[in-house]
Amino acid sequence: MKAISQKITLASNKAFEIRKDELPHFYNSWHFHSEIELTLILKSMGRRFIGDHIDQFLPGDLVLIGPNLPHLWQNEAPYYENTSGNHVSAIIIHFEPELWGSRFLTLEGLKAIDDLLKKAKYGIRIDGPARIEIGAKIEKLTHVQGFEKLMLFFEVLNDIATNTEHQILATSGFVKSFNKGNDERLDKVYEYVMEHLTEKIDLDEAAKLLNLSKSAFCRFFKKKTRKTFSQFVKEARIGYACKLLQSNDLSTSQICYECGFDSFTYFSRSFKTITGKTPTLYRKQYNFNPD
Repeated sequence: MKAISQKITLASNKAFEIRKDELPHFYNSWHFHSEIELTLILKSMGRRFIGDHIDQFLPGDLVLIGPNLPHLWQNEAPYYENTSGNHVSAIIIHFEPELWGSRFLTLEGLKAIDDLLKKAKYGIRIDGPARIEIGAKIEKLTHVQGFEKLMLFFEVLNDIATNTEHQILATSGFVKSFNKGNDERLDKVYEYVMEHLTEKIDLDEAAKLLNLSKSAFCRFFKKKTRKTFSQFVKEARIGYACKLLQSNDLSTSQICYECGFDSFTYFSRSFKTITGKTPTLYRKQYNFNPD
């Protein structure tokens, strides 16, 4: 799953570009670009990959992605079937990190936005009740023009910056390790994990991908990502568990084994450590039937 560098052309006379996509499905491409991206999902569901963070996305999902941070929205399998009737609706905004110059964002009243754009390098998911109002303003951006559009864009950024309910997505280890000359060895490891997420993931097999011994592989992975290989696998599986808890009728015990865990106790403990909630509470908060 090699990250592809994507070139986005922005008009020189505009502060940002905004578009509304209506597609059968998202393009299944792990990519990055130098522009900051704000994505609002209007209709669609699947898995969202931001750096080394994996989670379920649903309508209303709102994420800010900093420059050169790899990302991917991957739909559920039925979306890629021509007869499914499913489709994607999303609003995407792109703008340059240095749009206003280094001095502009230091002016009084703009510090919150400046801090927000610095944190965006890790990816930020916007949560809480404010997300609904912010989403409505983003939709309005597709209809207004001129000065009103520019001011509304600033409102959106300020609303996100002052909203205290949000989640930082990618880890600092991943962000530090990734650059435009992305290490293809890590790509091989990520691809192996994603393709075998629901199966047994073997450390020996992962090490063989890079022609390393197990001990050398573990040192390499920890140095590159600031986390152990087992921790990365566990976080990926919990992200997949979140998806299943929100989108189907499997019991939490069934989901435990579907995600590659072989102990329900360990699954529950890991889930709470990573998400802050038990699997049952997580499901209830999304209005799915409890076990």
